[in-house]
Amino acid sequence: MSRKWTSTKITAAFAASLIAIGALGVISPARATIDCSNASSDGNGCTVLTVNTFGDVIEPALVADYKKLHPEIKLSIKKSDLDALNGTALYTQCAAGGAGNPDIAAIEISYSGFWRAYPQCFTDLRTMHTSTGSKTANDIKKDYLAWRWAQGVGYNDSVIGIPTDVGGLQVAYRWDLFKKAGLPYQRDAVSKAWDTWTKFIDFGKKYMAKLTPAQKKANIGFLDNVGTIYAAILNQGTAKYYQNDGTDAGKLIYKTNKQVKVGFDTTIAAGKAGIGTRIGQFSSDWNVGMTKGTFAAMLAPAWMMDYIKGQAPDTAGKWDIANIPGGGGNQGGSQLSIPKGAKHKQEAWDFITWYLAPAQQLKVFQIYGLFPSTPSLYTDSDLVGFKDPFFNNAQVGKIYVSGITKLKPIFEGKLERCIDMAMGSAISLVVNGKEKVPAKAFAKGLSDADKCK
Repeated sequence: MSRKWTSTKITAAFAASLIAIGALGVISPARATIDCSNASSDGNGCTVLTVNTFGDVIEPALVADYKKLHPEIKLSIKKSDLDALNGTALYTQCAAGGAGNPDIAAIEISYSGFWRAYPQCFTDLRTMHTSTGSKTANDIKKDYLAWRWAQGVGYNDSVIGIPTDVGGLQVAYRWDLFKKAGLPYQRDAVSKAWDTWTKFIDFGKKYMAKLTPAQKKANIGFLDNVGTIYAAILNQGTAKYYQNDGTDAGKLIYKTNKQVKVGFDTTIAAGKAGIGTRIGQFSSDWNVGMTKGTFAAMLAPAWMMDYIKGQAPDTAGKWDIANIPGGGGNQGGSQLSIPKGAKHKQEAWDFITWYLAPAQQLKVFQIYGLFPSTPSLYTDSDLVGFKDPFFNNAQVGKIYVSGITKLKPIFEGKLERCIDMAMGSAISLVVNGKEKVPAKAFAKGLSDADKCK
């Protein structure tokens, strides 16, 4: 999942766009005279391509690039809440036979297991052919991580979505605040100091011990929100709520999978240790806290880097990136799909295959920090050698590659998102002091998960 607001354009990023332009050819004089910027409907040589998304899965710089290549295409982008789009709107539209469908819809990976059970709601991308090169989904499959590709394959083996970014997951931290607290602050030393979750919590305790009573009372802490630990630990295992049993649906194992209990218990331990603030992520206080130093560390998927830059520009150079405890991590990512009722399927397929090609994914990483789902870039010097001055010149490409390559594929099932929310609510009960007995909260989480349909 990506959430991008502002960013600094990086000169090296434009090389990818030049490659893309060269591959597709120059714009003919006839097409160059078309201006569809203000088009609200098809006509006068313009085609309006509707895109329903969340956050900034579709990035502005790439939209501008595509407009130069295809001035006859107007991308009409509508953003909505993740759950409203994936959990409500698309389902309602599918039930209505595709009425109201956009041309392109973004599917977040927490909903991928759900939509894999309803491939009839989407166009099988194996049947689509690009206008240039006549490429189908089968032709481009090799360009993507196998486990990310699988998240866009329906139970009937149809391809219903192409992978965007890989969330990746590391830890962003304020090295200046660590140094002030007398703790390790250089990224290699920090990574070594908290290479397990137990050590991470201990590191947080040491940081908290350096704060004054007044700072603690003002809700200043080590970690922004301990609730983020749960998902991180789950994604470091080999299974979460489902087990691949050879069937399309998989077998529900959330009650027996030890990783679920480990994630829950570790998160509760971090809460009891008092290392986190009580600030909700993406709230106004959280945004301000990045600048004020209200918290010194946060679990950060690759896309979070640009968010930090946008919310706390005055802290440039004071942040750094260290390895996440436990080794490897992922949070977010999506698929771009063409719903069954899409009006402009050909134009949609041409855009998706261009936008998600390796050259464009590299550019998106260099400008916005979204990490590519195309592994051919993982040894590319433009990615692994990329240093970000905002994050103390950390080789962010190399750091995130090291985490992503440690991940093991996890089977995503139909009720994934619903179970996640049930367990998250159970954790909140304990962390916020509404339930004193963690075992009761855990049992309630499992019970609420049983109600998922």
